[in-house]
Amino acid sequence: MNFKYLMCLACWMSLFAALAGSMPAAVTASPSTYLVPVGESRVYRLEQPIERVAVGNPEVADYIIIDPTELYLLGKTPGVTNLVVWDKTGSFTTTPLQVSRNIKPINELLKAVLPNETDIRIYALGQALVVAGTVYDALAAETAIRLVKAYLGGKVPEDNPEYTLVNSPPASAALASVTGLIESPKGSTGPQAVASAAPAGMRGMVNLLTVRNPQQVRLEVRIAEISRTCIQALGLNWTQAAGGVTGNLMTGFVSSATLDLLFDNGNKLALEAECKKGLVKILAEPTIVTMSGQEGYFLVGGKVYTPTVAANGAIDYEERKYGVGLRFMPTVLDAGRISLKVAPEVSEPLKEALTAGTATGLPAFKLSYASTTVQMNQGQNLVIGGLLRDNLEETVRAVPLLSKIPILGALFRRTDKRVETTELMVVVRPTLVQASDSAPELPTDRFIPPTEKELFIDGKLEGSPENQ
Repeated sequence: MNFKYLMCLACWMSLFAALAGSMPAAVTASPSTYLVPVGESRVYRLEQPIERVAVGNPEVADYIIIDPTELYLLGKTPGVTNLVVWDKTGSFTTTPLQVSRNIKPINELLKAVLPNETDIRIYALGQALVVAGTVYDALAAETAIRLVKAYLGGKVPEDNPEYTLVNSPPASAALASVTGLIESPKGSTGPQAVASAAPAGMRGMVNLLTVRNPQQVRLEVRIAEISRTCIQALGLNWTQAAGGVTGNLMTGFVSSATLDLLFDNGNKLALEAECKKGLVKILAEPTIVTMSGQEGYFLVGGKVYTPTVAANGAIDYEERKYGVGLRFMPTVLDAGRISLKVAPEVSEPLKEALTAGTATGLPAFKLSYASTTVQMNQGQNLVIGGLLRDNLEETVRAVPLLSKIPILGALFRRTDKRVETTELMVVVRPTLVQASDSAPELPTDRFIPPTEKELFIDGKLEGSPENQ
C-alpha cells in the first residue's frame, strides 16, 4: 500500500475525530420541531439515512450533513423557518425549525442572585423572552426584571422612575403639585403586576411576574405649620370731602396741589396708627394605603379656574387644584425595611388676589410641600422636611422736602412694617397592614341627629345619646 496514501488517510481520520470531539452531543430523535439556540449548534442523529436537506430561510439557520444519519444545525438569528429532508428513496419530510435565545445563562444568573425564588420561569419566544412565575415581594420582581433587561442588552436604570411632576423645581422632578395638572393613578386588578407594559427599551421582554404575598403599606403623614404675622402702620392720611375720595400725602409734591390738600376747605388730615397681629395654624394628617411597588395618591381640596390667553387671542380657563395631597410609592425590603418615595403637599388660596398686569384679579396660592426618597423601618417616625422662615418688610412713604423738616417731618411720612414668621415640619410613618374582617368606625358613626326639641328649643346641632 502506498505510504503517502496511508499518511493522508491518517490525517483525515484525525480531523474527523477532532471535529467530532468539538461537536455537541447528538440527539437521536425525529423531532416535531427542531430547536436550536442563537449562536449555538445541535447535532441530530436521524433514524433513516438522508440524501438532501434544504432550509426555508438561510438567514435563520444553516446546516451541514455530517453523514447520511447525522445532521448538524446552527442557529443564526431568532426566528422560525422549516427544514426539508429527502431520503434515498426520494421521499421528503418538512419539519418546523425554531431558533430562539439561549435561556440557560439567564436562568443560572437568576438562581445565583435570587436563590430563594425558585418559581421564576424564563421562556424564549422568537426574539423575546417571557418572564413568568411568582416571587415573594416586589423587590425580588424588580431585581429579576433588571437582570433580564441587562441580559437582553437594554439600558438598566439606576433607580425606579421618578414621579411625573408639574409645579416642583425642574432639577428635582420629584413632586406633582396638587395645584397643577395631575392625572389620577391607574387602578389594577388581579395579582400584583410589577410591569404590565414594558418601556421602549424592553420590547424584547414580556413580564408576567406576580407577587405571591403582596405587602400593603400604610403611610401616615403629619404636616404641621404655624405662621405668625404682625403689621404695624403709622402716618397721616387725608380724606377729600367731595365724593368721599381718600388718598394720602404722596398724591402731590411740594406744590400748590400739595398745599391745597393740606389747607383747602373740605379736606382733612387723619393720623393713622395701626397694629395687626395674626396667627395661622395648619395641621394636616393624610393617611393612604397601597401595595408595595405601587403608587398611591389622593387629594382632598378643591379646584379653581384661571384665565389664560390662547394662541388665537381667545380666553381659555385652566384648572388648578388645591388642598391636602399625598403621592407616595413604597417598596418593602428585607428585614421589614421600607424604601419610600413620598411627596406630600398642603396648598390653600390666598385672600389677596394677584393682578399680574391685568384688570381682574387672579387667584394666588400658598404652597407647602416636600418631596424625597428615604429608607426606614416600619413603625418609625422620620422628619423629612422642615422650614423656619422669618420675613421682615419695612416701607417708608414720604412727601419730598417736607418730610425732611426736623421733628415736623414725621407728620409728612407714613411708615409700614410687616413681620412674618413661619415654622413647618413634615413627619412620615410607614407601617405594614393587612385587611380586617371587622368594619372600621366611621366619622359619621358618632354623629347623632338632634330631636326637634334639641334643635329648635335648645339650639343644639347634635343630639344626646340618652335621647335616642
